Amino acid sequence: MINPTLEFLYGLHNRGIKLGLKNIESFLKVCGDPHNKIKTIHLAGTNGKGSTSSIIAKILQENGYKVGLYTSPHLINFNERIRIDGVPISDKDIVEFIGKHKQILIDSSITFFEATTALAFKHFANQNIDIAIIETGLGGRLDSTNVLSPLQTIITEIHYDHMHILGDSIEQITAEKCGIFKENIPSITINSDPRVIDTITKHARAKNVDISFVDKKHILINKQTPNSINFVYRNKNFTLPQAGSYQAQNAVLAIKTCINNFSNISDNNIQMALDSWYWPARMQLMKKDFFYDVAHNRNGIEILVKDIQNIYNRKPLGLLVLKNDKINPELVEIFSESFERLIISTIPSKDILNKEEIINNPLLQKFEFIENLQDALTRVDRLDYSGGKVIFGSHYIAKEVYKFFDFSFDNGII
Repeated sequence: MINPTLEFLYGLHNRGIKLGLKNIESFLKVCGDPHNKIKTIHLAGTNGKGSTSSIIAKILQENGYKVGLYTSPHLINFNERIRIDGVPISDKDIVEFIGKHKQILIDSSITFFEATTALAFKHFANQNIDIAIIETGLGGRLDSTNVLSPLQTIITEIHYDHMHILGDSIEQITAEKCGIFKENIPSITINSDPRVIDTITKHARAKNVDISFVDKKHILINKQTPNSINFVYRNKNFTLPQAGSYQAQNAVLAIKTCINNFSNISDNNIQMALDSWYWPARMQLMKKDFFYDVAHNRNGIEILVKDIQNIYNRKPLGLLVLKNDKINPELVEIFSESFERLIISTIPSKDILNKEEIINNPLLQKFEFIENLQDALTRVDRLDYSGGKVIFGSHYIAKEVYKFFDFSFDNGII
């Protein structure tokens, strides 16, 4: 039953992206306005939303709260987007919701993300969760999730991405993200770019938002290994069981959010939760010295490369599969300078750089191309190299990557 339902749901992608809240508000009304029946924390930003959301969820879950988590995109199964206490929504609940509202979805112009957002809110309300952690899909101001009245908002790091929709300048992009600010609702951010800070400050002031700025200089990385990172924030020591210096920043945002909004959460409670935290496809160690990461923009890739180089004291070997709207000269410059060797591959998808686009792009002709991803993975895996290796660039390749490494992610529980 789930396959026809998901086929119908994915078919709503053909309606594209419709920015604005009119559609979602009218559909939520039909659904009984479930978003008004749940407490929420709302996140926007370019990088780090998923990790920050999942760390908040894990801390609260391990401290006795029933926690909803709404993130996107998924890696293997659609159900991963909507979780309660780490467990994805059931096929049955998806089928029931879509079946009940199918005619409305057919007759209206509701998009895929709007339908999915309504499904998440309804599921969380039905299950009487204590709190839901909600990540925006795109931007903030006009994102479908922006119907919420949250306890707190979070702005993760902002960089250039989705410029064709959000704006050409970092100030425009930031302004769109700040659209999740609500009157007198506190917020927290970890941005350091003066242009971003000025824009956030201006928008916070306009909404009477008490904005807290986390200074990255106060986050000190003690040690990073292929599968852990130890850091200190304001004389408190924490460890995450996953590499990635950016995860220390995400963790600080999450920790401060939990402490600010929930009582009786001690540092010991937090560390116990961090010990059991796991977020796939972010510097995920698939086998010894071989990582998978979904980094796809300049900032994300720069940090990824720097972290691997810091761990191994050598430039990494890279295998890249990238969406066709992400490639630009600045990104190619990183590829040339930061990798000991880079191989480019592809998968059958209209959204991914294909063979013709790769071999006919003069910027990419200096790199080795292996069309079949399994062959490319085999090549990189067999290379004798004392540094780190990483396949990166897209969520779309998760199924192929997990298949190659014989890594089971079928149930999606985190």
